[in-house]
Amino acid sequence: MRITIKEPVTKSPLNLDVRPEDYNGDQGWRVLFPEKDSFVMVQKDGEWNVMDESDINPRLVDAIAKALHPVARYNSR
Repeated sequence: MRITIKEPVTKSPLNLDVRPEDYNGDQGWRVLFPEKDSFVMVQKDGEWNVMDESDINPRLVDAIAKALHPVARYNSR
């Protein structure tokens, strides 16, 4: 699936590919950047966490989480 967010610093549109991924038994989303860098985000207790990276801008995580919100709600059980 492809999502488009506004990059938090430059405010320019950024197209990202996201794919569902199991992360230690939790439903996660692998976020792929155009350069093919990636990380996994998992929503727990209503909060999104980046699981496999430590240097991700929190505003970027928020923008991705907002774009994923309708899809994550639809797929959660």
